[in-house]
Amino acid sequence: MEARPRESRIVNTQKSPEMRRLRVALLGLAATALPGAALAQVSPAPVPLAPPVPEPVPGGVPAPSGMPQSLRWTEDWKAAADPEYRRKNPLESLRHVPVIGDDVYFSVGGEIRYYYQNWSHQSLGANADDKNANLGQRLRLVTDLHVTPYLRIFSELGHNREYDATLKTPPNHDKLEFQQIFADVTIPIGEDALVTIRPGRFEMPLGNGKLVGLRDGTNVRFTYQGVRGTFILKHKLRIDASAVRPMQLFEGSFDDKANPDRHFNGVTISAVKGLILPDTQIDIYHYDVFNKVAKFALLTGEEHRRSWGMRIGGKSGAWDYDAEGTYQTGSFAGDHIRAWGFNSDFGYSLPKSTPLQPRLGLHFDAFSGDGKPNNGSLGTFAPPAPRLPLFGDAGFLNFSNIVDLYPNLTVKPAKSLTLVAGPEFFWRETKNDATYQGPTNYPGIRPVGSSYIGTGYNFQADWNVTKNLSYRLFFTRWVASDAFRAGGGKSSNYVGVWQQIRF
Repeated sequence: MEARPRESRIVNTQKSPEMRRLRVALLGLAATALPGAALAQVSPAPVPLAPPVPEPVPGGVPAPSGMPQSLRWTEDWKAAADPEYRRKNPLESLRHVPVIGDDVYFSVGGEIRYYYQNWSHQSLGANADDKNANLGQRLRLVTDLHVTPYLRIFSELGHNREYDATLKTPPNHDKLEFQQIFADVTIPIGEDALVTIRPGRFEMPLGNGKLVGLRDGTNVRFTYQGVRGTFILKHKLRIDASAVRPMQLFEGSFDDKANPDRHFNGVTISAVKGLILPDTQIDIYHYDVFNKVAKFALLTGEEHRRSWGMRIGGKSGAWDYDAEGTYQTGSFAGDHIRAWGFNSDFGYSLPKSTPLQPRLGLHFDAFSGDGKPNNGSLGTFAPPAPRLPLFGDAGFLNFSNIVDLYPNLTVKPAKSLTLVAGPEFFWRETKNDATYQGPTNYPGIRPVGSSYIGTGYNFQADWNVTKNLSYRLFFTRWVASDAFRAGGGKSSNYVGVWQQIRF
């Protein structure tokens, strides 16, 4: 979880170093003496009401300057070009190293993460001896070369290890490897539009990151190889298109490659917040996924699945909302695919003056199963690259043949500490289909009788100690229903905790 700084992002328009230093000193003095409204009045440049939210697309709006991000290529380190900033933050001197004037510079950063996880039954009894515990080590070295505003070359070199694992987790094992390496070529079209082309290897979360996410619960995230392009009409719309193959991981160094048996193509069209509905962003998308070997409850075969969907999300007063619906077509092992999915998150935040700043949330999801086996049609929903924390960090279940309801409470005992807790209730969408394991999406338990399969009691804590150091704790107690146990399923405990340093 990224910290979202509340300070305004100031754009430095002065070329002279002396003027820059004077401007920073004046703004620093004003910030200590004046409230935010007064600061906006004395600033020589307009100050937005809030920092921009980084857009996870090529050519999108970057994060507030000087802040490490989960998606490292959305970072903006122009602030580190200022001598006064470098004096106060000497460890960030490598984040902006000029090469030729102001237009050619490079940035060097990195990440160190240790992630301990323990499951009493990782597959909830679907596999024998499924107790697992491991310590994942993720090391990253990031370089980002900017050659004028129209060309950048980004790389993320990684090394990944797993210690003391009872069961091996393949995405935790990948020796020295370029996790990402790509170029962005940006072509401006007039004053209000631009096109950015990104060939290479890269991470690619889409939309709200639920159906196409990051897989941050393992050392190696979902990465793809191919090409991605974005057209941006400022303040109006964005069209993002990609033709990629998921990466196939091998345990050696520099031996990963694009998977020849899979592809993932897609187009997303996004209207900016407020363009169509007040305070609301709208996305529509089409994903095309090919998988040579897919597994479902009764069949294994070649799958070609197309997803058509729409998402709306925004905030109105104390209310926030995010809802997404998807319909899937295609073919699997000679059968037609007809599946659907819905995910949503609604919340109401009490006034900031309320102690602990509580937010009351309700998370509801429903993903179809195959209600009529052997009828020439497959009804089981399958996400392209799911963000398994949708159901908690334990990753017990995938987004197939499942309905869940998660009322939750979020509080902030301190500005840097966020706590979330609540019970999560699970049912099968249809009793004629199995449950599906995360993250493989392979069939798991086939409960006997009731659709209700169990309850997860979740507790989550995120502590952003500084902008560089963070901790995360997640605990789940999964209590299996009678029907789930009758099918061979088991109750399970999960605890995960990580320490993460980004610089």
